[in-house]
Amino acid sequence: MILTYVTHKKWVFKDPGIKIIGLQSPIAYCDIIQGFQGKNKMLLCSEDDYNPFDIGKTFDFIDDPLLGGDITKKYMPHIVNNYLKDLDEENRNKMIKSFYSLESILQDSLLLEDLPLAINFDEDLKKLLKLTEIHLDKSMLLSPYGIIETVLKIHQTCDLKTIPVVCNVAHYLEKQEWQELASLVKEMNLILVVIEFTTKENLTIPKDVPFYFIDKDLIDWY
Repeated sequence: MILTYVTHKKWVFKDPGIKIIGLQSPIAYCDIIQGFQGKNKMLLCSEDDYNPFDIGKTFDFIDDPLLGGDITKKYMPHIVNNYLKDLDEENRNKMIKSFYSLESILQDSLLLEDLPLAINFDEDLKKLLKLTEIHLDKSMLLSPYGIIETVLKIHQTCDLKTIPVVCNVAHYLEKQEWQELASLVKEMNLILVVIEFTTKENLTIPKDVPFYFIDKDLIDWY
């Protein structure tokens, strides 16, 4: 895959792993962030044969892992669909049977009311899961590393085809965590794009991780 910031040299994302884009220019930083958000046309994406890709359908912009709010909420439809797809017949039938039992209790109690009340029932397990407010365990989302790891696991488990993009990882990770994250992304056979506003000298780069840098004068160093 080829990603290009307009008027700059291309970035080639060929193998799985972390790809770090370091930016010292506020102009470049805003352009690229807004490009991943679909707010401008400053980023171009294509296959090796230059067939164009839609940025919004190719990348999953996550934002800052701590400042972006609960970044896992948007994945719940994918998680629920994946859960129901893998749910075995025995447990599916148990759920539906329990739901019918609940319906029967509700119907009997409604008959005791003065008003002609009724309920609508169907076997939509998605509605049942929504009723129970299924969600990810919040304790897993207290650390920046844990948040990023969770997002990567969701991409892998739900077989999402988009490439996650996260900002400001260097604000939160120690050197050892950087290296652990780099190893994890490769083990999962995923690509993770990390955007950092930094100087070239101040950023700790995990071993064997590609680093693309644009300085304050918009000069490419890669």
